[in-house]
Amino acid sequence: MATKTAGATVVDLQSTLAWARAQRRSRELAEAMRRHPCYQARLLDLPREPSHAG
Repeated sequence: MATKTAGATVVDLQSTLAWARAQRRSRELAEAMRRHPCYQARLLDLPREPSHAG
């Protein structure tokens, strides 16, 4: 939806398909990251074993 204000056109970005797609992609990416094993391991904050080098 576009609104004219004092000679300027203001476009409501939430009504555009590109904005909706970007929001959906952002949400799907965040959900995928939360499912990733590396992300879940950080949440658990497990103590790491010391390195046995040498």
